[in-house]
Amino acid sequence: MNKFFHFLTHWLKSWHLSLFEKVILANSFMLIGEALAALWVTSHQLEAHHYLIDTIFILLATLFTLFVNIFLLRASFQPLFELLNTIRAIESGKMHQRATISTASREIGELARSFNRMLDRLEDVRREQTQVILQAQENERRRIGMELHDEAGQNLTALLIHAEVLHQHFHQLTTSEQTIQTKKELTTELQHLVHLTQLSLENVRILAQQLRPSVLDDLGLLAALHWLGEDSGQRLLLQVELDLQVHESLAKRLSPAYETALFRIAQESLTNAARHARSQTVFISLYIQQQHIYLIIQDDGIGYQPSQKMGNGVLGMRERATSLGGTLTITPHLEGLGTTVQAILPLAPDFIAVIKDNKG
Repeated sequence: MNKFFHFLTHWLKSWHLSLFEKVILANSFMLIGEALAALWVTSHQLEAHHYLIDTIFILLATLFTLFVNIFLLRASFQPLFELLNTIRAIESGKMHQRATISTASREIGELARSFNRMLDRLEDVRREQTQVILQAQENERRRIGMELHDEAGQNLTALLIHAEVLHQHFHQLTTSEQTIQTKKELTTELQHLVHLTQLSLENVRILAQQLRPSVLDDLGLLAALHWLGEDSGQRLLLQVELDLQVHESLAKRLSPAYETALFRIAQESLTNAARHARSQTVFISLYIQQQHIYLIIQDDGIGYQPSQKMGNGVLGMRERATSLGGTLTITPHLEGLGTTVQAILPLAPDFIAVIKDNKG
């Protein structure tokens, strides 16, 4: 008997079956064996005219027992199936998914609770690390922007001044000290030098603003979004329409982390709309509803395919939202043209209290 069970166990392991299927298969073999044994017994102890009736009865009883066994096992294994579905959902990127706590089985319920606690701890650690990384990026951008403005900008300004001084000194030379052709060549070169210096100075200024716009630190999120719309119209040739329904007094109460996250999400969305979706018009909406702040960017571009691989820009936007406990979704329009980016961030309790006081 031990050899038989050893052979059965080894044979089941060689098959690539799930735990549920292996249990069902093992139970089926046992039920079939019991049925055959019962048939053998009845065929030797019953009268001949009762044999067919008893055989049908035993077969029906065997099938009924098998179905009941499958039903009970499936019901018992259902919490494990749900836990497996949760693991697959998390693997696909749905990091907020959590396992359902089963009350039917104490062991499986404890397993689900431990799994959820592990996910919560991992999510907390990931948010903390993401927040530190994003803050370090912003600090580095702020430093680079200041250096570009203070050092490179000043150097280019000095170069521009020296070019102007040289130009003035050149015009003060007497006719005997210069020829007409030399004067014409030097004048052209000086003008070209001035033009390049002005262009470089403007490029440095734009780069510094893109790295960390001073308007975001000085005037807040609403002013920064207005500046972003104007800047995108000039650089990206986008027509940006703003619908900012958050009062300025409330917007100024947002933490720097919230301001930076919302601004960077809007900035990256506009860049994607211009470069990848080839949009012409973008609509940006910002409002507060049900203890959350919503940022919605809609464009009229060529659309977004969910099957497309997400780039670093989209991953960065999603990380900024999830690091603050929020969500970011990107959905194509039903007509196939245009994309909607929606960021939802939960507000802090003290901020919600201020909103209630203002409504009161």
